[in-house]
Amino acid sequence: MDNKGFTLAEGARHVDLPPTKAKFGFTLAEGATHVNLLPTKVRFGFTLAEVLITLGIIGVVAAMTIPNLMTHLKHKKLESQFKKTYAELNIAARTFYAQEESSVHDADVILYGGDNSEGNKRSDLVLDKFMTYFKGYQKTTDSWWYYYDHNHKITQKNLNGTDTVHYPCDESRVAIDVVGRLYAFDNSSTQHNYSSGPKVCVDINGNDKPNQLGYDRFVFVFTANNAVVPYTGTSWNGFTENITDDNEIAKYCSYELSAEVPAFSCAYFALKDKSPNGKGTYWGNFLK
Repeated sequence: MDNKGFTLAEGARHVDLPPTKAKFGFTLAEGATHVNLLPTKVRFGFTLAEVLITLGIIGVVAAMTIPNLMTHLKHKKLESQFKKTYAELNIAARTFYAQEESSVHDADVILYGGDNSEGNKRSDLVLDKFMTYFKGYQKTTDSWWYYYDHNHKITQKNLNGTDTVHYPCDESRVAIDVVGRLYAFDNSSTQHNYSSGPKVCVDINGNDKPNQLGYDRFVFVFTANNAVVPYTGTSWNGFTENITDDNEIAKYCSYELSAEVPAFSCAYFALKDKSPNGKGTYWGNFLK
């Protein structure tokens, strides 16, 4: 027996090596040699090369995902603003009816009968009357939306991002509500023998970019039954009754439209959250 308490088997040799901190109590097998091992160093952490490679991978992944994430968040914000604007347009239209005992459409017809003169002045008056049913608003001194944009250094863009100076609502000045949204009316209902009208255009986030048709600028229309619905007629600079064929409506909410034809039917697909091309959703898939 040695001085550490081990019993050596017959024929076994005891070898003294530098001591280790660990102490174990066991019996060596016959012929085994007891060896006291020197303590070893265990390496923790990463080399500089490993850290640099990892950071490079993280950078590549971030470069691919962050732009998509930011675009998604931007579109979700626009969707929320669109829904809020649409709801408040309808609340104002119904309140108008309750107070005036007439829809905006009927009031427009009653007030001006068959008079087609001074279209801008008429539309200004109807717009001003309608806007009193919002919590607050202010009129601008600009004659119509084109001049409002010009005076505020805003460039209107079509759905595909090209500049366009064509406005679906160009018969009134611009009105601004308390949160900064922009409103304008188009031709009076008296200029057409239809059961709906006039058109109302809205920039759902005011002067903030992108000021782009189909993104933050949309076209709606008043109906005879006190509602506001997306405009789906076939004329952007005039007025026709709404149509219901999705394929026909999609022609006027397309990235293929030239600067001469503003995308004016996108509110229909934005409200349904349905892509005009039939591929996925409007806010999540169609908008770029």
